[in-house]
Amino acid sequence: MIRVGVDVGGTNTDLILTGLGQKHVYHKVPSTKADQSIGIIQGVKEICDKAGIEPSDIDMFLHGTTVATNALIEHEGSKTGLITTKGFRDILHIGRHRRPHNFSIMQDIPFQVKPLIERKHRKVVNERIIPPGDIFVPLDESEVLSAINELKASGIKSIAVAFLFSFLNPIHEKRVGELIAELYPEAEVSLSHEVISQYREFERFTTTAINAFTKPKMRSYMKSLEKGLKEIGCGAEILIMQSNGGISGIDGVSEKPVSTLMSGPAAGVIGTQFIGNLHNHTKLIGLDIGGTSADITVIPEQLLEIDFQNCNIAGYPVLFPQLDVISIGAGGGSIAWADSGGGFNVGPRSAGAEPGPACYNRGGTEATVTDANVILGRIDPNNFLGGRIELQKHLSEESMGNSICEPFNMDVKEAALSTLEIMNANMVKAIRLHSIQRGYDPREFALVAFGGAGPLHGCDVADALDIPTILIPPAPGITSAMGLLSTDLKFDFIRTIGVLLDSAKESRINQYYLEMVLEAEHQIVKDSQYGKEKRETITIQQMDCRYAGQGYELSIEFNGFTENWREEIQKKFDTAHQEAYGFAFEGNPIEIINLRVQTVGLMPDLEVPHAYVAPQRVVAASKVTKAVFGTPKNHQEYEVSQFERAELPKGYILEGPAIINGLDSTVVINPNWQGEVLYDSTIKLTRKGVNS
Repeated sequence: MIRVGVDVGGTNTDLILTGLGQKHVYHKVPSTKADQSIGIIQGVKEICDKAGIEPSDIDMFLHGTTVATNALIEHEGSKTGLITTKGFRDILHIGRHRRPHNFSIMQDIPFQVKPLIERKHRKVVNERIIPPGDIFVPLDESEVLSAINELKASGIKSIAVAFLFSFLNPIHEKRVGELIAELYPEAEVSLSHEVISQYREFERFTTTAINAFTKPKMRSYMKSLEKGLKEIGCGAEILIMQSNGGISGIDGVSEKPVSTLMSGPAAGVIGTQFIGNLHNHTKLIGLDIGGTSADITVIPEQLLEIDFQNCNIAGYPVLFPQLDVISIGAGGGSIAWADSGGGFNVGPRSAGAEPGPACYNRGGTEATVTDANVILGRIDPNNFLGGRIELQKHLSEESMGNSICEPFNMDVKEAALSTLEIMNANMVKAIRLHSIQRGYDPREFALVAFGGAGPLHGCDVADALDIPTILIPPAPGITSAMGLLSTDLKFDFIRTIGVLLDSAKESRINQYYLEMVLEAEHQIVKDSQYGKEKRETITIQQMDCRYAGQGYELSIEFNGFTENWREEIQKKFDTAHQEAYGFAFEGNPIEIINLRVQTVGLMPDLEVPHAYVAPQRVVAASKVTKAVFGTPKNHQEYEVSQFERAELPKGYILEGPAIINGLDSTVVINPNWQGEVLYDSTIKLTRKGVNS
């Protein structure tokens, strides 16, 4: 089976093609912001030429997209309306009344970001469902019809429908959906119980509003992508990466674009796990450094999901499941600058792709992290990205002199080292927050450094955290695209029940689980060709529980009913609470808030390419240059051997300091590290004198 994975970034679109035996084909093309599909189609044609096949030979097309994310961040979604329960028009605005900055008097309370739906387009109707799902006030259909007509007259393209207790009984939302289909069939519709059937009205309403806001743009993009692929002869099945780390069919994400808000970073998490597990490392820290940001994930032997309390994208809370990954403004294009108080900063401002770092000679005048690496000799100006861009070192030195040397009275090398030190400190701080403060010791983990700039900074970050092992994937800049090919179909379903454990009825819980499992099986068949091929599926059942009176829940696995199932749940939750918070109220009454089902459809394993074997061959460095390592106040210039990554055979030992040039990334091995080329061309770095 020939498969193509495509991950779209802000600067480049990364492609990987597999299915040609133990050979992977990698490629990069510039991203086309106005329509991502244009760059993708061009990339598919070029990678097929590179592989010597036709687009029609592709069996499966897997894609990580930022369409919904960009629409949300840039506020470029569709004109959206809302129909909700009378009295709850302003939930989207009021929110939770939390103060992001406790002591600041310069805050816009209660709303921190621009509303997705203007108040004049939020319509209310008489209806009320009350727990456990009874109709207290019947739906006033005449008010619904008036609301639909008003939204239609206002030019609304997408309508969100969110009623107060629809997660307990969706009958009123379903009826409104039917009326919209009759009266305004051109409009896109997002019903909250279909988007996420979970209590907490503010988060559910906002998640539904995001879905409605991004839905027309996502559907249009998917149609454009599908059409473009067919025009070049590629009729392959299209599968899209979701925020939960699983893939879904084109129809599924067109209906639920909110499921793709972390599509790209999720692919990087899966790529991290794939590389780590391939080399017998299950505790992993992923460091994906691109041009403008660094994505950081911690995998303590299992993938973690972000708790909904901390799941916030562009200032909006999102209930939809997503893998635990954070982004900070630290990338190759991050700008070094002096603030008004005389402080030295690196990022989050970025030079981006245009004009880019000063050394690109495209008009950039501010010093960046890339300029610092060029000044220190860690990037060869004549062999950057395989020689595709010729860098100008003198422009890096000029920009660093103007931006940093003058205001801080530093020489150019000290300024460059200070830039890297601050950049690395920002990443180390984020990793510590993500690991140590959650009870994980980085010294027990391996660092997977990837992205265009990850292998440049891996040794520095690992030194600061005392991490003993670094894994550099075969194509660091393509690792997220590789993650697309190493994941599975995945669908999440949730039902809120809100009952005490002691009074929970087996029959009711069984009914909900059965409904969700059947829904998942239907989704797998509907959403892709997978169901028709009858591959293996795995179903995981969970419960969100809390001690009675608590405000938030923890998830525990539920393995079915036994004679003592209540005692088992009590014990599991006590243990989970102890692990999460350091204490437990053993024996206290427990509430079951939500039931969850996750169905995983196993996809074919990703083939592992093998490095060539040349045991008798002596690999010569392409050249010897000089590079600076150390701290701003205590640094040294070393002679450094440069190697071409494509020429390194399996088993080759690399002594630091060394630089390995590749088409998509540069690997820097610090003086106190050494490397070994593993069987799949992954480079394993270990600190000298330390056994990994």
